[in-house]
Amino acid sequence: LPLALAAILAAGQATSQTCEDRSTDYVARITLCDQAFVAADTNDAAALALAFKGEAQRMLGDFSGAADTLRTALGYTPENAWVWVELGNVRFDEGDNAGAIAHYSAAIAVEDYIDAYANRADSWWSLSAPQRCSDDADQALRIDAQFAYANEVKGRCLIDLGQPEQALGYFDTAIAINPGYQNAYRDKMTALFDLGRFQDVVMVADTALAPGAVANPNPAIEEGIRALRLIAVAQYAPPDQVTAEADALLQRYPQNFSGINIKAMALVTAGRAAEADQITAGMRQNPDGLRMEGAYFDTLAQIDIALGRLEDAFANFSSALEANPGLSKIYAKKLSELGFLPLSNAPAGVLTALRRCIDLKKTACTVAG
Repeated sequence: LPLALAAILAAGQATSQTCEDRSTDYVARITLCDQAFVAADTNDAAALALAFKGEAQRMLGDFSGAADTLRTALGYTPENAWVWVELGNVRFDEGDNAGAIAHYSAAIAVEDYIDAYANRADSWWSLSAPQRCSDDADQALRIDAQFAYANEVKGRCLIDLGQPEQALGYFDTAIAINPGYQNAYRDKMTALFDLGRFQDVVMVADTALAPGAVANPNPAIEEGIRALRLIAVAQYAPPDQVTAEADALLQRYPQNFSGINIKAMALVTAGRAAEADQITAGMRQNPDGLRMEGAYFDTLAQIDIALGRLEDAFANFSSALEANPGLSKIYAKKLSELGFLPLSNAPAGVLTALRRCIDLKKTACTVAG
């Protein structure tokens, strides 16, 4: 990601000596850049000072101020590709991927610029356009095949294109170039999971989590690595081990939905739905609006069925299918075994059969995903 990339560039530098030092003391950087702008005697020097200031403002989360500063910089050097890219980074960090793409495209119109291609690829990936993502990543790698970030993005594109095996090589290249590349470890785990190589997922996680493997780990990414590791363990390990590892994850991250979900399913399977209901209360309410996977809604539906909350169960099954349409095949098979053969495996057909199953069999309508 552009924000993460800028953070990597700044890592290890605590104080600024000049405007261009890219330290993590962003307030000091802004002051130095203001001074550099006042002292600038050419348009290029003025634009450079403003560009570095805009970057520091973005890192502080002052997106509006950063955009104003960068637009001023373009007034001095309108064909400065880096400034266009930095404006794109502002939009990306704001969550405006379409705006980011427009600015990255403006940079490419000015210059065959590697960062513009790589960052635009990332924006396409965020917009679920994996082929465009892959094409732009290829352009970045054409300029420099050893650009770790472009390799990592290319791998993500390939996963979404249904090519996890090919993606692995790009993640391995990114890690070889930058052994502490936390995102690349997590992405490699995703590719291995898609390939059903669950024990390899755990091995990669343990490598990424080893002391010193990542110099400045991002806590959110680390949580994601640990959560995906747990999900992989749950695919092959005995229930006692899965439960113990879920407990360990929840001790470290009490609100981690993956840990909560796996722990809750273990409780439901053991006939302890009331306990599962208690530990999933935060996930059900989701006050922070965190991303809900289809598996999470499925677990809530299983709890609802077991506790006789039939309408809540149907609502959660519906949400599960909306979040993950692939669950429809699993539900269709279970419903057929219960005597409620859906007219089709499409979500709409499955929901119709599920409605009949719940109405007639009530708490006996168990279609665990």
